[in-house]
Amino acid sequence: MAIPSNKPQNRILLVGGIIFALLAGVVVFIAVSRSSSTPPAQPQTPVVVSATAITAGSQLSAANLTTHEYLNIDLPTNYYTTTTQVIGQTLPVSVSAGTPITEALLQATPGSSGASTLTTPGNQLPIANNDVALAIPAHGATADTTVDQMSAGYYILAGDQIDIIGDLGSSTTAGHQIQYVFQDIPVLAVGYPAPTTTPASGTATTTAAPSLSVPSYFVVEMTRSQAEEMTALLTGNYTAVAGGSPALVLKYVLRPTSEYGTTNSSGAFVPKIVSNVSASPAPSASDQPVTPSSLAGAFAGS
Repeated sequence: MAIPSNKPQNRILLVGGIIFALLAGVVVFIAVSRSSSTPPAQPQTPVVVSATAITAGSQLSAANLTTHEYLNIDLPTNYYTTTTQVIGQTLPVSVSAGTPITEALLQATPGSSGASTLTTPGNQLPIANNDVALAIPAHGATADTTVDQMSAGYYILAGDQIDIIGDLGSSTTAGHQIQYVFQDIPVLAVGYPAPTTTPASGTATTTAAPSLSVPSYFVVEMTRSQAEEMTALLTGNYTAVAGGSPALVLKYVLRPTSEYGTTNSSGAFVPKIVSNVSASPAPSASDQPVTPSSLAGAFAGS
């Protein structure tokens, strides 16, 4: 008797195995694709920051301190990771909420004439490599550039980082442009007028400026090219067209601490948002200048 052939059954099993293998490959491919499209988590480190605004001379405590997670690429220099490392120490200068508590900040000392200064050993300013320190006035010469209007209500303190808004000048009213001329500028020191008191003896004595006093000047850190540009703006002698209005510095604005630039391992300051001045070697920021026509267009029909 002849033995029945099993070739059709073998073919069915073979085709089924191929289909199963293909389905398994598709499932694996989808799983791998999904896992590769998810970016890896960026490593973070806790940094001790002020939980509230702290005035100069205050003692650091659990009530005025907290921690904030910073990306490792954004860590400030000489930071602390736990509040217990600094609780009990006295903060020599005033800070706003969210300011990182660093070794440099704890070493800051009120200088003569009420100057609040971030200092290094030898009372030298902590200037990053290839940068310079430049004193700039805390006020302008017009009614809208008084010291309280220019300095964010006196809240700009040593250790802050600021942006600077300016008017680049023009020969006509319609040609003016208001824009960020510098961004991410560290404030190394704040100078205050020296308040004096005259006791019964008749000898005047100088006292340190209290928190949120009226500043006279700021000492800021800039690159050499930025310092040249800032000097040109402050002199008011430069204008695009002869006979036009000169360029002016209009406002100093505070940056959030989460957007502070950092000093890298080579000692160079690395800003988060670069200068918007065309003469700087850095690329322009994305902010568009405000002109009379763009301002009118922004509020058209409102």
